[in-house]
Amino acid sequence: MPGSDSRTALERFIRWVMRDTLYLAQYECEVQGQAEDYTLDLLPADERIRGTGLSNVPIRHGLPGVTVRVPVGASVLLGFEGGDPRSPFASLWDPDSIDAIEFNGGKSPVARVGDTATVAFPPLVTITGVGTLGAAPFTFSGCQGAIVSPGVAVIETGAKRAKA
Repeated sequence: MPGSDSRTALERFIRWVMRDTLYLAQYECEVQGQAEDYTLDLLPADERIRGTGLSNVPIRHGLPGVTVRVPVGASVLLGFEGGDPRSPFASLWDPDSIDAIEFNGGKSPVARVGDTATVAFPPLVTITGVGTLGAAPFTFSGCQGAIVSPGVAVIETGAKRAKA
């Protein structure tokens, strides 16, 4: 067929010129595992970069002091810093698939506006005046004094996956 050699040569030339753009895109990957240092083992969906997968890929989420636990099977995007195949990073995971988000290595649930808390005071506390307990008003008669110690609050509800 006339011209088929020139077409093949042109296709080879275009592939050669475009070879470096492969690592300028982001690719969907399945999380195969996560190390203690929070890096991910990923299996790209795109066969052009799949190979046997990538190991110890750092997560970039743009929040300093934050770590994320991503379960096996979750979907993340894989990118390459500066288009360099030696500098992979994971980002933009499916938010419904995150096991935990930790702020500064925290282990306690994060309280949000509207979450409930139980406040405990030391056994010897005197209160004066009129106040409310929950939504019900109450009065103290003949009882005067002040709270002499700070209370200790325990968060009863909070963000289940966020820890501070």
